[in-house]
Amino acid sequence: MSLLASALSRPCSSRFAASLTRFHLHLHPTSYSPITQRPLSTSLSRLEQKDAQPQTAATDSIELDAPVTYISESHDPWFNLSYEDWLMRNTPNNQPVLFLYRNFPCVVIGRNQNPWKETTPHKLREASIPLVRRRSGGGTVYHDMGNTNFSIILPRLLFTRSHGAELVAAAIRDRLGIEGCTVNDRNDVVIREHGKEYKMSSAYKIIQHRAYHHGTMLISSSLTELGKSLKSSSPNMETKGIPSHRSAVTTLNHHLPSSAKQIHHDHFVKAVTAQFEKIYSDPSKGAGSGSGKKMETREVHPDWVKDEKVWKSVKELKSWEWQYGQTPEFSNQLQGDFAFGSISASLTARHALITSLTLHLTPPVHGNTDETASKQEYLDCLALSLIGCRYETLDGAEGALGSQYEDEHWRELGNEVLGWLRKVM
Repeated sequence: MSLLASALSRPCSSRFAASLTRFHLHLHPTSYSPITQRPLSTSLSRLEQKDAQPQTAATDSIELDAPVTYISESHDPWFNLSYEDWLMRNTPNNQPVLFLYRNFPCVVIGRNQNPWKETTPHKLREASIPLVRRRSGGGTVYHDMGNTNFSIILPRLLFTRSHGAELVAAAIRDRLGIEGCTVNDRNDVVIREHGKEYKMSSAYKIIQHRAYHHGTMLISSSLTELGKSLKSSSPNMETKGIPSHRSAVTTLNHHLPSSAKQIHHDHFVKAVTAQFEKIYSDPSKGAGSGSGKKMETREVHPDWVKDEKVWKSVKELKSWEWQYGQTPEFSNQLQGDFAFGSISASLTARHALITSLTLHLTPPVHGNTDETASKQEYLDCLALSLIGCRYETLDGAEGALGSQYEDEHWRELGNEVLGWLRKVM
């Protein structure tokens, strides 16, 4: 292992490592002995192990390095997503890597998504729930401490969209005892029960030599908070971004047998780690041999990470230019009622900057024609002044628009309209 990789992570404590090798699930009573008494590490023959790995044209020609599991002690979504990207780009090309982590409550959107189409950003800010744009595609997801995220990184030539999902589903089904867990035609991990299908979200990223499949696993998450956080105030917005595929969600604990103990983060981590080890580790070869396949498990903590590429990525993910400026082109129609009439707003934006805007005033039935014309002229000037402003926040915009509209009447009108736009965008 390189000095750089060694500096970025440290081996797990001996107590934790020992628990991985001798772990038996105690989530079910003894009546479920086929599950509870099954050891975590069950070796496969070399042929069975190869069959359990992704089947591509390159399967027989690639000799894999020893697998490594990284378990993050951080709950910072920007750090964990940045470290995940670092692992994909800086671990050996032929090394299978498993990365597991949890984040504090946040909403994570796909790289090519529109945040206003997927959620309501100003309401997230009011609730102190961060909005994070990840580097992979896919849909919008809610994270909290009842959700565990997994990422399976493999050589690109071995990558298939189904393998990671099959690995995780097998861990849940065979090691956690949820028999209805499987993989659907879209390569999502799903739980099927009573004729219904509940999906766990996942996404992919592929670069020159590496690829990963990552996803969320709702273990005990608050589905109420999830629903509130993923509610959009602009569901009819037209966008060139990729919309989320909305589907029913559930938690693992909801599908346990009634007599079973609740699943927690550590149980899921140990089950997936064991399944990953079963497929990619070769226990017949010692760790000291140059081609040994014994799996290592490493804890990750931000204090140990010194590589500037990780922290540069964290800074970028937090920036407005990435969080909002990556938004594909979109348009929106807004309608508002005021004491002086109703306003229809029609706008387009690119990179979350307004590129066109019209504000049309419809006066009350008995409105004064001259007064209406005067207000419409003002609204035309206001709309023109907002071109180039950031969508929703309208940073720097104000009601005063030069000498013609300096008095308090116009300032109050402008601030009222701006306040409305900021609220409904």
